[in-house]
Amino acid sequence: MQPPDDVYRLCRDQLGVLARRQLVAMVGSVDADHLLATSRFERLLRGVYRVRGGAAHPQQPAVAATLRSGVGATLTGPAALGLLDMEAVDLGQAFEIVVPGGRRVTGVAFVVRTDPDPDRSVWHLGEVRVAEPADALIEPASRAPGVRPRALRLAHDRLRWTDRLQPGQLTARAQRLRLGTVSHVSCGLLGELLEMDGTSATGDGERALARVLRRFDPPAEVQVWISPRHCLDFYFRTLRFAVEYQGRADHATEAGRGSDRVRDEELTAAGIRLIYVTAEDLHDERALLARLGAALTARADELGLAAPRLMGS
Repeated sequence: MQPPDDVYRLCRDQLGVLARRQLVAMVGSVDADHLLATSRFERLLRGVYRVRGGAAHPQQPAVAATLRSGVGATLTGPAALGLLDMEAVDLGQAFEIVVPGGRRVTGVAFVVRTDPDPDRSVWHLGEVRVAEPADALIEPASRAPGVRPRALRLAHDRLRWTDRLQPGQLTARAQRLRLGTVSHVSCGLLGELLEMDGTSATGDGERALARVLRRFDPPAEVQVWISPRHCLDFYFRTLRFAVEYQGRADHATEAGRGSDRVRDEELTAAGIRLIYVTAEDLHDERALLARLGAALTARADELGLAAPRLMGS
């Protein structure tokens, strides 16, 4: 018997994997068992099979585990993020499966727990339920083995850059998922993610620069759109003075430098002064504070205004 086209379409949508129950729903139990006994399929887990000869996707084991866990199971953790377009972020294959209350999944080697938010929003990979990015980012932060802290930080920034995650969203989800709040989670990866959630800055360099700029009173505003095309990393609005973090990835190429030139010309025309800060500048915080303080004082003197005050030592 040749499998119907719908079977292959579902397998394709689910990274080459399907559950026996899905096949039974399509062709009936007798034909399903006949097909699964042929060389077209190979068994991965109890009740879960893959199409032979297909490419092995790195997140295929996580999808298979979700199908093994039954109807209503949801895939969460780094593997769920890996199903999104995360470009060069190496998230690994760590994952968790959350299941409806009362469900017991035994005899498996992966983490299964009761879903603390059964009404959560999900997206679907074929018929596989996958946690939304905010949930997949924070749920395994304090539990799942194999979680890569730097990869999750990069995933956080990538989600923010692509508007799939907003400031404050992780904190709200942590409370809903009973993971704690930023005031209760003061250390560890989850605490770090919740701290990142409280600022508009993204990227390790921008966050380090944000900590430096918080030494000034009044502080700079973060991620300020000054035109439909240009967003400033940090902006002292009264002084019309901007500070940009110049990361290698965005500014080291000719295209990046060309974009910088266009932006610099637009800011000059708008009467906004701009200073760049690099990763190397952040290595010497005292020198950087002196440079920023001098530039702010000069700009304030030019406009006849009070300069921001440097706090602490």
